[in-house]
Amino acid sequence: MEPVRSLDSLLAQRSRFRAFLVSRLGNEADADDVLQNGLLKAMRSAGEVDDAEKLTAWFYRLLRNAMIDHVRSRSANVRRDEAWMTEVGSRDEEIERSACACFERLLPELKPRDAELLRRVELNNEAVAEVAQSLGMTGGAASVALHRARATLRRRLEDFCGDCAKGACLDCDCADAGS
Repeated sequence: MEPVRSLDSLLAQRSRFRAFLVSRLGNEADADDVLQNGLLKAMRSAGEVDDAEKLTAWFYRLLRNAMIDHVRSRSANVRRDEAWMTEVGSRDEEIERSACACFERLLPELKPRDAELLRRVELNNEAVAEVAQSLGMTGGAASVALHRARATLRRRLEDFCGDCAKGACLDCDCADAGS
């Protein structure tokens, strides 16, 4: 059979193939993706099927295999994403547990407004815009003040903690040593 005629035959049955895929995959977007990929594969290998009567059965088999590949791929992506989120979450918890607490001692040495900005934005995870509004500042002014407060705190930490502050202040032992 001629490849063009065989492809026309498959395209004529497109709605049946789509319904078949939707019923098995459970959503139209996935069904459309699998069908599109299946039609591309069929177009590339249209010459493999000589008998027009076997073409539809061959294409259903191709779609079943494409569905399996799609579901496996989606499952692998979900597992990968979950593993990544678990890893990131455990790293965040680890960093929070091991981060240097010296900065809390140094906050009172900063300007009161800078200390409050750092405390509320960095420690309490409040939005800069909300903190700015409550302090009677514009969002831009609060962002600039926060940037400067971070730089000042960083310099004070480096003076207070020494070299451990330059390594992201993780596993700091300067408080234990009574610096």
